[in-house]
Amino acid sequence: MTTRERQGWMISASLFVTLFLVFGSGYNTAGVFFTPLLKHFGWSRAQLSTLTSALAVSGGLSAPLVGWLLDRVEARIVMIAGAALAGLAFLLASRANSFPPMLIAYLILGIGIGGSTLLPAALVIANWFGARRGLAMGLTFAGTSLGGAAMTMVASRAISFGGWRTGYVTLAIPMLVIVIPIIMVVIKTRPASADGQKISVSEAADALPGLELSEALRTRSFWMIALAQFTFACAASGMGLHLITYLRGLGYAEAFAAGMMSLAYLFTSMGKFGMGFFADRVSARRALAINFVIAAFAMILIFGAGRAWLLFPFVFIFGLTLGAPLVLIPLVTAESLGLKRFGLIGGIAGTFNTLGAAIGPVGAGKIFDATGSYATAFQIFLVLLLIGCASAILCRTLEAEQSALEREPAIATA
Repeated sequence: MTTRERQGWMISASLFVTLFLVFGSGYNTAGVFFTPLLKHFGWSRAQLSTLTSALAVSGGLSAPLVGWLLDRVEARIVMIAGAALAGLAFLLASRANSFPPMLIAYLILGIGIGGSTLLPAALVIANWFGARRGLAMGLTFAGTSLGGAAMTMVASRAISFGGWRTGYVTLAIPMLVIVIPIIMVVIKTRPASADGQKISVSEAADALPGLELSEALRTRSFWMIALAQFTFACAASGMGLHLITYLRGLGYAEAFAAGMMSLAYLFTSMGKFGMGFFADRVSARRALAINFVIAAFAMILIFGAGRAWLLFPFVFIFGLTLGAPLVLIPLVTAESLGLKRFGLIGGIAGTFNTLGAAIGPVGAGKIFDATGSYATAFQIFLVLLLIGCASAILCRTLEAEQSALEREPAIATA
């Protein structure tokens, strides 16, 4: 193994820890706080779901700025600022006594997560790895799900011991005392140039293969990636927030329901690793389409989750497919649009993820408040996953998109 390869895997491991502690705590534990906040404040499910939507919206709206910065300054600078904001947001949430301060805390949390996790991690891995990019991305992004599995239980225990305020503080501390030092010491946007010449981040990006933003916006693949982002985020965020509450409504104990959510996150890490490895062999586009089909099958099983013999297969399949698009969509972006403006293009496409993540939880909450059931929401999620499959199939390679762009003037003249 060369020095560069060892450094690349060290960076991958550091990003894993970052995603484990920041994303795993910042986004995946929302369902654990749902019932305690519901009981303490008496907010409606739809109003409480707004917190998760606010997190998603703030993270998504800040994504283009994060992407623009990542194409111009070292990733560690952006990530340190993001991790600091995420930790401070949890500390603010722990002191909230009404809805507005809690909403502000979640808005700040969304910006912090966006600046320190998915987009910067995807950019760094894409720059450091070539042929084994899918494997590296899968191993790195397994941190979000393993973090979700571990930090869900950590938050649940902290809440049981000291209440929901203690739960928020418990999640904040590792972000400030572990994540920030790791990022500061290890993370670099991309390897040094072959000739050893020092060049800026923006100059290095200019030399990479890929499309400019104006070109990417005229491609079919960009809009299919955006659609895949929306459908995945809507279904995954909606299910992720309401699954524990849904299982409790079926008669399962709260600890058991939280355990099922934690188990799903454990399987998610396996799905990310497996699909990343699979994408290196069949293309990320095909792997993403297959993942959407399997996820749709899981949504069918959820209607029988009141029976244990269907609940466990659902948790297994749902878990395997829940987070794989977090790995596969950046890989599709690199395959279809290149690396030159990966940060900015990924940030703009990520706003559609934000839209889906905002609509999914609130939509499911409103449907339950209106009907007393999650059935209609789950049916909508099923359809969205099938649409996501179609969008993945319609993505093209970078070479195909470049050829299509070259033909545009001729087509216009004709």
